[in-house]
Amino acid sequence: MLTLLATHSQPSFFRQINAGVVSHFPAIAYCHVVFDEPLYQDALFGENAIPFPAELEKTALKRRAEYLAVRYAARQLLQDAGCAGYVGTAASRAPVWPTGWRGSLSHTASHAIAIITPDNTGLTPGIDIEMLAPETMRETADIFTDAEEQSLLASCGIPYETALLITFSVKESMFKALYPEVGCFFGFDAARVCAIEPATQCITLELTQSLTPMRKSGHRIRGYYLLQADRVITLVA
Repeated sequence: MLTLLATHSQPSFFRQINAGVVSHFPAIAYCHVVFDEPLYQDALFGENAIPFPAELEKTALKRRAEYLAVRYAARQLLQDAGCAGYVGTAASRAPVWPTGWRGSLSHTASHAIAIITPDNTGLTPGIDIEMLAPETMRETADIFTDAEEQSLLASCGIPYETALLITFSVKESMFKALYPEVGCFFGFDAARVCAIEPATQCITLELTQSLTPMRKSGHRIRGYYLLQADRVITLVA
């Protein structure tokens, strides 16, 4: 799903930075940052010209580190594209992108990832990164899948817990992709998995309810996934 263009390491909070383009969507650029939470300091916001929002003042250092890392990834992409803007935060906590750009953010453990694409591509990007957690997936499966989906996932040729995680993640990616269009919260039950193809790393969702005039019940959305050691990355566009 991701085509690597560049990799470099830094002996600092930002341990590793990978930047590239998405193979299925060349108009989408990504930046994946591996960060070292214990090395976080508030001063890193100023050093990297990233605004420190007031809502972070009462949050734990972990939250601040995640926010910094994922906004840093987004800022790198915007700068590389010639945009001097930065990603803000709406009251709903959704990212606010500079005029002319769309994108998506995600973070988990020591990983943060951002994607961007110009408005004129017509793409609606959503990305999610999750760490593998087999026991958690088994315990929470009923929250984000129904019995029919679980049966499909159990027979798809991927370890069941991994297939569950891919499903959870792609539904998160779909939410991020569609939220700017829908404008309100919708749950996991708004879509169901109707196909998963390990050979192409593609997973298809079907809406179970109408979200907008263009996104009606029965509308199908293709997502892509990438398994990397202890994590999965999913993308919807």
